[in-house]
Amino acid sequence: MSRPPTETFVVSGAVLLGDGVSFVRDDHGGCADIKDGAPVIITTGGSFAGGRLTDARALADGTCRFWFSVPGVPIRQDAYLLMVADLDARQHNGHDLKNALLALRAD
Repeated sequence: MSRPPTETFVVSGAVLLGDGVSFVRDDHGGCADIKDGAPVIITTGGSFAGGRLTDARALADGTCRFWFSVPGVPIRQDAYLLMVADLDARQHNGHDLKNALLALRAD
């Protein structure tokens, strides 16, 4: 007997680093400490899904922005733990993660 497929969704959004300590500007308009390709992991009770940071940009307001997309996140979970690179993990509910675009700010 096979298990029914788990329904999933995609979490997409942006991460903004804003304290000027979490990153330094590189010579290419990006952020040198946290780099493109750094992992983005979403875990639930017994599963996880992963993606990567992309398109690092140091912005004029002193922040650094990355985009990310994490496919395969299981639906109907009580809580989700979102970890970005080596920053502190944060807990979110499904409603937050299913918004059109999740904006995370790490100060």
